[in-house]
Amino acid sequence: MSTNILVRKFGGTSVQDASALRCVLDIVKASTTRQVIVLSATSGTTDTLLRTARAAGSGDAVTVDGFVTALRERHLHIVEELLGEHPEDHKSSAIASVTALLDELHAWARGLIVLGECTPQSLDAVASFGERLSTTIFAAACSAAGLRTQWFDVRTVMRTDDRFVNARVITDELATLTRNHLLPLFNSIDVVVTQGFIGSTSDGRTTTLGRGGSDYTGALLGAALDANEIQIWTDVSGIYSTDPRLVPHATPVDSMSFAEVRELALYGAKVVHPDTIAPAIEKSIPVRVLNTFRSSDSGTLITAAQPDDADVHAATILRGCLAVFGQDVHFEESPILAGTGIEHALTIYRQRPLGHLDESIVTSDVAVICLCGPRASSPAVISRMTDALRPYSVKAVIAGLSSIASFFVVDEDDAVDALKAVHDTMS
Repeated sequence: MSTNILVRKFGGTSVQDASALRCVLDIVKASTTRQVIVLSATSGTTDTLLRTARAAGSGDAVTVDGFVTALRERHLHIVEELLGEHPEDHKSSAIASVTALLDELHAWARGLIVLGECTPQSLDAVASFGERLSTTIFAAACSAAGLRTQWFDVRTVMRTDDRFVNARVITDELATLTRNHLLPLFNSIDVVVTQGFIGSTSDGRTTTLGRGGSDYTGALLGAALDANEIQIWTDVSGIYSTDPRLVPHATPVDSMSFAEVRELALYGAKVVHPDTIAPAIEKSIPVRVLNTFRSSDSGTLITAAQPDDADVHAATILRGCLAVFGQDVHFEESPILAGTGIEHALTIYRQRPLGHLDESIVTSDVAVICLCGPRASSPAVISRMTDALRPYSVKAVIAGLSSIASFFVVDEDDAVDALKAVHDTMS
């Protein structure tokens, strides 16, 4: 049963500076629904923290001091810009909290210098400061704006094993802890600000969930809370009909199924990674991808059910592949596709294998175009796309592997033009 809670995750570019955080604050203020706000670290901060930890492990105190100073200046500058117009006590409190965190970080790094090593456990502890800093600043901004806000340490509920750097979440414990510690906060407040990416073991050691962990955190918390919806806010207005860098007139797709998102991700699209939102989809909680900087855009709604509003929703392209024709060849890498081509059976590999290929093996450098949609593998769609691709060298058309996907293998040299032709035929 839904708890009438909205879980909203904002990525690194959405919290990169005071201007971006003001956009986030405006989005949060505009909603009357109870909200869990999950933030990433400010863009680039996690990389800086990891470099700090490694420099400390190698004993490079000068580099460590430089990194910590830069992080201190950046985050205190954000506080000054974001809270400068509010009463002094709000700003002073935020400055004190940020300073304390950075002093703690410096102490951690100094400890690693003394130890002379940086273990995966230490890497996670240092990496956690990015999200702790961004959420501390944003929670202060929410409170200063008059919102009933609570900063919440996600490590209280995000229970994991001790596989540091890429920890596995223990979902049963997460669900229980969330009900016991996070959900009751809404009896007295409206906005919970917490961290993505980090968790902790049962004995209190900090862990991280790996890259993409903030999206995963949002989905896990949403599932544990039985949220109405999970929103992933980024710097694009949803999932596009194809890569707008290659096809400038590509447009956001209104709605897609989880299965379509998975296919697109497998074949080259830079979309939300399906594994990170799987906990939400498994509980039939819709996930919406939105643009922090164009908040009025409707974005893309991802659901477990298959929307049936178009033949094809999106196309993606995977370049730099190798087609092997009519040969029983075994490379170390598993093939991504196999089927009958225009003239021969062929197998597609994601990339050309290292080393020398026997001259008797017939190969071709190709790109794979993947179409996704309710009727992407139907004869009518295949016929329409094949007609559109007549000017280009098509090595194979593969359909039937999935009801929602079809694949067109073209010469690498024709890749972008072929994608444009397919995209223009979708609408």
